[in-house]
Amino acid sequence: MKKWTYLLSGVILGIFLTLSGTVFADQVKSLIGKKVTGEMTVIVNGKELSEKGAVISGRTNAPVRAVVDAVGGELKLEGKTIHITTESGQDQSNDVSSSDSNNKYMNSSKSDLEELRNSIQNNRIKPAVEEREGILKEIEILKTSGMNGEPSPGLADKQKQLAEYDVIIAKAKEELRLVEEALAVIK
Repeated sequence: MKKWTYLLSGVILGIFLTLSGTVFADQVKSLIGKKVTGEMTVIVNGKELSEKGAVISGRTNAPVRAVVDAVGGELKLEGKTIHITTESGQDQSNDVSSSDSNNKYMNSSKSDLEELRNSIQNNRIKPAVEEREGILKEIEILKTSGMNGEPSPGLADKQKQLAEYDVIIAKAKEELRLVEEALAVIK
């Protein structure tokens, strides 16, 4: 009689475990067996990743390890759980002023900020300043080249260009200030 009890208990326990596993599996939205319907380029902070994202069952999926590496984070696997930590996810000191909260670069990595700083300096400010200096020279020529002491007709256009370059330079310098501010917090 005891053998039958153990056998029946084992069968009932087996059925329970089988059904509970199936019910649990239905709760998890698994991608196993789903069809990949598209491929997408993934760009993080302006840099294209070598790995592609995938569209599976109408949902876009990104390569987690490549994205985490691109943002300077850390990825740890524990069983079937992925733990991601980024610099912005860690505790930060309280000596960040209230003006820093408006700085869109505060959560960027040091390498990204340094690259952005160099780009702003070399690709935006430097060429704009050089163009502005050229326009200033042209304005001086136009001021003296007019007839009867009158300024040349193109002078107004050059002054308008000068004002546009002043705006471009001011915006780039403000962006550079925000990047430098974010870098100062990291250092």
